[in-house]
Amino acid sequence: MAKQTRTIRDPFRSIDGAALSWVVGGRITPRKGLDPAVVQGVTSLAKTIAEVGQVMSAKKQQSDAQMGQVMQQMMQSRGAR
Repeated sequence: MAKQTRTIRDPFRSIDGAALSWVVGGRITPRKGLDPAVVQGVTSLAKTIAEVGQVMSAKKQQSDAQMGQVMQQMMQSRGAR
């Protein structure tokens, strides 16, 4: 098998105008700042996470209160013997 030699092109060399003659449109300008859709999505996600955290916290407090009541009832029933 013959060894193929690869030519390394200079990445900073200008592209010939003739090679780009078929390209239609202008340059793409980089966006300044974040995409509004991404910002809206992240904001919505943050609100949802906060709401879920609040619900979880409320349920934990409720569960802890119920557990305390059960423990209190158990202690009272043991004391009545």
